[in-house]
Amino acid sequence: MKKILPLLVVGILVLSGLGAVALHVNIDSQLLDYKTGTASRSDELDQSQTVMTENTAVPVGNVPIPDNPICIQVAQSFIPTKDVLTRVELFIGKNSTATYPLAVSIREELTEDDLTVINIDPSQVPTEDYDWVEIDFDDITVTTGLTYYVVALTENVTDNFYAWGANNISESYPDGCAWVSIDEGDTWTNESASSSYPNTAEAFSNQGAQPIFEDVVTWDMCFKTYGIDNAPPNAPSIDGQTSGKTGKEYEYTFNAVDPDGNDVKYFIDWGDGNTEWTGFSASGTPVTVSHTWAEKGTYTITAIAQDEHGLEGPEGTLDVSMPKNRAFNMNLLFLRFLQQHPHMFPVIRHMLGL
Repeated sequence: MKKILPLLVVGILVLSGLGAVALHVNIDSQLLDYKTGTASRSDELDQSQTVMTENTAVPVGNVPIPDNPICIQVAQSFIPTKDVLTRVELFIGKNSTATYPLAVSIREELTEDDLTVINIDPSQVPTEDYDWVEIDFDDITVTTGLTYYVVALTENVTDNFYAWGANNISESYPDGCAWVSIDEGDTWTNESASSSYPNTAEAFSNQGAQPIFEDVVTWDMCFKTYGIDNAPPNAPSIDGQTSGKTGKEYEYTFNAVDPDGNDVKYFIDWGDGNTEWTGFSASGTPVTVSHTWAEKGTYTITAIAQDEHGLEGPEGTLDVSMPKNRAFNMNLLFLRFLQQHPHMFPVIRHMLGL
């Protein structure tokens, strides 16, 4: 039986001039050079589905279905194996009338806020053709083994739409699938027939159009995600005096090494109710911070190093004792002596020449 959506999409693209279709994109030939990370480390390809089956794409944006235009948002779920997501690539093209940016984001849940988002100018997307377009996000820390989503959408303006290459022949990407929304992202239809994602076919039904599928098929978009592995910083060392006087300022030096060479900053708890963050500094570089304790007591300084991706390491600690000021203690003892021996006061006055 015919698959409604591919035929619909191809018809739209041909009518609008986007007739060229790239087929069976080879991952080895399409990989871009890895970008250099902020800590001089290269990211690596993590997740991908790079085969676009013939005449198969999904529109993103305002699709001019006769007498019943709809606005489509599209997503692809994936499960990262690297700790930090650096960028993604989508195999996309645009309609010649597309004038608004394509927004590409990463989400933990489809109906929740973006973790990160970039607006791609139409000039960066090929017209009447498809190609890999890089979306270079600010690096974000993700949880390996959990599902995330690459989401693509644009303004709901007449004939403003893009096309995202897809695969609908087999379960080409086993750790996720394509999702579609036609109500501005309020609800999403899971377009997969895998055992873990039951197929549904209602995405167009509330618009009075035909369902997306007449056959049971599995959909995956053409995408690539890149990332880096990230280990937490070591516990920071804390160097400085372990005893002193109240009311006096003391300097303490904090130093932690990040296994990946990331910059680190320190969260410091002085043990007296005061806390602070330092700025970022290079891994293994000593950072000196001053503090004053106002009251007598024994305090535990606790410090944690956090790398530039937000990953925190174990605690480092140092115990510090702050006894009373010695001069204060001597004066107090002298006053108590006079209170207990008032008859000595004239003698002391005579000795001091008062």
